Amino acid sequence: MNLRQVEAFRLVFQTGSMTTAARLMSITQPAVSRLIRDLEETTELSLFKRNGSGISATPDAISFFSEVERSFFGMQQLEHAALAIRQQREKVIHIAATGAFAYQCLPHALTKMREKFPGVRVNLTVTRSSEILELVSTRRCDLGITATPPNPAGIDFEDLPKFPVVCVLPQGHRLGSRAALGPQDLQDEAIFCPPQSARLHQEIAQSFALAGVPFNIAGECTLGISICEIVACGAGISILDSLSARGTGHEKTVIRPFEPRLEWQPKLLYPAGSTRSKPLTVLIRAIHARLAEIDGLARVD
Repeated sequence: MNLRQVEAFRLVFQTGSMTTAARLMSITQPAVSRLIRDLEETTELSLFKRNGSGISATPDAISFFSEVERSFFGMQQLEHAALAIRQQREKVIHIAATGAFAYQCLPHALTKMREKFPGVRVNLTVTRSSEILELVSTRRCDLGITATPPNPAGIDFEDLPKFPVVCVLPQGHRLGSRAALGPQDLQDEAIFCPPQSARLHQEIAQSFALAGVPFNIAGECTLGISICEIVACGAGISILDSLSARGTGHEKTVIRPFEPRLEWQPKLLYPAGSTRSKPLTVLIRAIHARLAEIDGLARVD
């Protein structure tokens, strides 16, 4: 048997269609059928039943698929290892971060790092926390920045400063005169917030539940910069960490403390046991300096 036959079997099993598998493999449907037929002859297994409405997997195919998946996982690990070796050779730093860090912190920190190491190329992935954890734990990423569950597997981490949770209101909002806002004040407001999968969302929702008032979610978004602009346009209010709340558009909003006090705790994440290059060390130092600067600006505001 060869890898092309196994790839065809895997795609046909997953999609339930030889036509779809052919499209994904960029070959013709008869070519996929021939690969499956050759694989059946080689393995002496009957893998799919053909019928008028399509195909269905046999018990042999189901058993065979579990072994195929195990092999493909091994291939993915080899791809990840090759990527890590290539990035080290090419002097590439791969960073994965949430949106707030991507526009508030990293542009300044990366500029400082490139002043000392202009030959280092940077790959920045802006994504949700769950993907950041996966990228770091599988060593496809040198540095991740997000909040995490306690003791994430395959990851070393260090704490960054905590950011208080705040309410973001459009200019002229009726609640703008309040010194602080809590669930009781916001029960009639349309609220835009981080995704339900985020720990911050869950903590905010719990504070509303404990207060016994409805949490009226008007929308969810992974990017604080987008939520700030939505609020600035007058579509509703938001409850965010103070770093995200200072995104583009914040000059058109009013920020007030949220009570009860909640805090967002981001971390710097590294693949477990990894060593930090000189450029990465300089970048980390610049991240800390930029966060201290942002904190100073927030206190002045």
